[in-house]
Amino acid sequence: MVFIVLDTLRADHLSCYGYFRKTDPRIRDIAAEGVRFSDFFASGIATGPGFTSIVTGLPPIRNGYYITPWNKPNTEQLDDNIPTMAEIFQHNGYQTAAVDNLVNFRSHMKHFVRGYEYYMNATGSPYWVHHHVTAEKINAMALPWLADRAEPPFFLFLHYWDPHMPYNQPAEYRRFWRHESGSTNDLQVRRADAGYDYVPGWGRLGDIEEDEKVIEVEGETFRRSMDLYDGEVSYADDAVGRVYDLLKKKDLLEETILVITADHGEQLGQHGLWGHDGLHDAVIRIPLVIRVPGQLPAGKVIEGFAQHADLLPTVMELAGIEDIPDFDGEAAVKSMGEFEGKPLSRLAAGETFREKIFVESNNSRAVRDRQWKFIYRMDTQQTEFYHVTADPMECENLAGQGLDEERQMKEALFSWVDLSLKGETDPMRPQTPDHQEREYRDL
Repeated sequence: MVFIVLDTLRADHLSCYGYFRKTDPRIRDIAAEGVRFSDFFASGIATGPGFTSIVTGLPPIRNGYYITPWNKPNTEQLDDNIPTMAEIFQHNGYQTAAVDNLVNFRSHMKHFVRGYEYYMNATGSPYWVHHHVTAEKINAMALPWLADRAEPPFFLFLHYWDPHMPYNQPAEYRRFWRHESGSTNDLQVRRADAGYDYVPGWGRLGDIEEDEKVIEVEGETFRRSMDLYDGEVSYADDAVGRVYDLLKKKDLLEETILVITADHGEQLGQHGLWGHDGLHDAVIRIPLVIRVPGQLPAGKVIEGFAQHADLLPTVMELAGIEDIPDFDGEAAVKSMGEFEGKPLSRLAAGETFREKIFVESNNSRAVRDRQWKFIYRMDTQQTEFYHVTADPMECENLAGQGLDEERQMKEALFSWVDLSLKGETDPMRPQTPDHQEREYRDL
C-alpha cells in the first residue's frame, strides 16, 4: 500500500473534481483507473487533528487531539493506548515506511512516528522546520526506497507539503498558470442562487485576491497568488505521477493499493483569509482517490458523505486486516472497539451511512448536510449558518434570523457532541486568539 497525503489540497482545485484548470493530469488518470469520492471531508482541522483522524480512524472528539503544535514545545501527545495506522499494518506483518517530517513540529508528535520500521525525515534536520520541504525532497527518499528496499507486503506513507505555503516549487511551476488580473476570460464564472457571481475554487467575484501579494511572517517573506497555488498543485501532481510510474516499472502497481488524499484545504482569500482557519468548505472539502486493483470498480465516482475517520477502516478492509494491537486491555478496546469511521466499500456499494458530517477545529465545530451548514465557535459562542446549495461560497451568514433549519442543525451538532462524549469531559479546550497557531492568522 502507498498512502499519499498532499498537504493543503482543496478538492475544487483538481480537474477530476471539476476545476476549470487541468492542474492534475496524473491524479486524474489515477482516478480514472480507480475510484473518486465526490463528497469527502476532513474530520479535524488543521494539520494535527487532520492527520491524527486519518491514522486513528477517530475524529478529534474521540481521539482527544485538537492541536497543531508547530511552534509550541512540550504540548499534549495522543493517548498511547490508541493504535495508529502504521502500527496496525506493522502488527499484521507489513514492512512499514514513511517519508515525512511531522515529527519536526516544535512539539514532536510521536504518534506520527509510531509503527514505522523506516521513518525517513525529509528535512534531514532535528530543527522545527517543515513547510519548506518540497515534493522533490520527498521523492528523493521515497523512490529509492520503493526501488531497492520495498518488500511486499509493505505500507508506505508519503506526506507532500505542496501545495502548503511557502510556494517554493521549481521555476517552471511558478509560471505554469497565468491569470490576467481584472479579466474573466480564463475563468469559469457561475451565478449562485443567492444572487452573486463566483468562480469555483476562487470565490465571489469582487472578493477574489487576483494579484500576487507579498507578505512577511516572522521575518520571512512569502509570495502568494492563485496562480502560485495551482502551480504547486501541478508540481505535486507530477511527483505523485513519478511514484505511480515506478510502481508500474517495478511490477508492483497491480498488487498495490494507492490512496491519495489531503489533510485540509485552504481559504485562498475567501472569508478574508489565506490559510486554513475556519470550517468553511474551502478548508474542509478535500479529495480522495483510491486505486485498488480488482476490488473497487475502475473509473467510478462515488457519491455520499465520507470523512478522514473512514480511511483507517477502509484501508484495513482493502488489505484484509482485522487484527488490531491491544496495548492496554480495556483501554485499547474502549478506544478502538469500534471506529467512528466506516469502510467506504459500503458507500461504493450504494449504501448511505451518513446524512450529515461533523467537523472540528481547535476551537470550533460544524455540522453540514446537503443544504445547510452550522458552525459554532466554542470560545466566543459565535455562530455561522449557510445555505450551502444556494450560497456555495458561504458568503451570506444567516445565523440569528430565527430559521427552523438553524435550530435543527444546532440541535444535531450538540446531540452529536453529547453522544460522542458519553458523559465524559469535553476534550476541546478552546484557545484564545493570542494562543492560536500563527500559520492560521498570518498565512
